[in-house]
Amino acid sequence: MTGSALAHTLDQLQASLDPKLRQFGFRKHGRIYNRSTADGLTHVIGFQMGRSDPPGTIYIPGLRENLYGLFAVNLGVYVPEVARDHGGREAKSVVHEYNCCIRTRLKRKANKDLWWTISDGGPLVAEISELIQAEALPLFQRFENRDQILDEFQAAPDSTELMAVPRIVCAIILARPPRNPGHRAYIVELAHRLGIEIGP
Repeated sequence: MTGSALAHTLDQLQASLDPKLRQFGFRKHGRIYNRSTADGLTHVIGFQMGRSDPPGTIYIPGLRENLYGLFAVNLGVYVPEVARDHGGREAKSVVHEYNCCIRTRLKRKANKDLWWTISDGGPLVAEISELIQAEALPLFQRFENRDQILDEFQAAPDSTELMAVPRIVCAIILARPPRNPGHRAYIVELAHRLGIEIGP
């Protein structure tokens, strides 16, 4: 199947999934779906087509796989101040998964990503739809606001399956002025546990 035919088939798959994603508040931007939270975060679902490697590419199982004709579903949670102040990943009008500080893939198991063969068949649509409801939505429910991110990652090591630099991300979030002045005591106590000094 040619690249354009693969893209068209993935378009058809997405079209079948669009109603469910709209039902859960996501807006479509090409291969990307964004949903904003009340706390100003963005939940991201992105469909990624496998690359087309040049002729003569040598594939090594487990190191360099042939992903042509396959797709994966990326998930992310975007925190604007983290993207702005760490790594230069600030988004513009559309937030992509690579803009996010919390990142994973649908059906990621033991550091192994699942890639599906591009198809618009009913069984595949049903499988992706079920996985979005069973895996993506519960993940996003864990990260509706900054407090949930801090609670989850305050005791995390230097990297996790979801986040590469939890302490830096937590520090940037903590440095953001709280909208609720009564929340100050919690911020100070949490910063102390993280070993982060913040001003008076």
